Amino acid sequence: MAKGIKPKPPKPRKCKCCPTRFTPRNSLHTTCSVKCAIQLASQQSERKQKRLEKLQRAEWNKRKADVKPLSHWMSMTQRAFNDYIRARDGEVCISCGSTTAISYHAGHYRTTKAATQLRFNEDNCHSQCAACNTHHSGNIGPYRINLIEKIGLQRVVALESDNNPHRYTREELDALRALYRAKLRALIKQREAA
Repeated sequence: MAKGIKPKPPKPRKCKCCPTRFTPRNSLHTTCSVKCAIQLASQQSERKQKRLEKLQRAEWNKRKADVKPLSHWMSMTQRAFNDYIRARDGEVCISCGSTTAISYHAGHYRTTKAATQLRFNEDNCHSQCAACNTHHSGNIGPYRINLIEKIGLQRVVALESDNNPHRYTREELDALRALYRAKLRALIKQREAA
């Protein structure tokens, strides 16, 4: 510093803990008193602890999710897909046409065991009464007739001839689950607006 030039006095600033204005001694001085400094340190310590706990919870949840088997993610995605199919088709059975059944399932034309690649294909799955789906093994004869009427012969033949096996990954299942949740929300919103 040149001889004879006096440094500028620091400008008053607001205390970080209370509304008091004070003149700091240096650039690190952020509180008006020792009491406020202790309070500020305590607040910062609490915030740091909360951030650390949040980070640890996120890591724990990730580790917990990583050890779950693929079947867990498959069933969660299947549930979201089935909810969408039931909402899309309403309470009418594709096989017998019943509208008075107690409960409805998302019945697959080609079963999930026989054609895993069609498990999440919207053409392969339609609303079906519990009796047809469970007790009549899908009631496939009438299902096929009504399916041809609903989506056309060409698409039914495409379903019947698709025999390319597919193994789903967790990332793929997560994306499908998010897609069908979003489709279900959009469908519900659209029906509420109408």
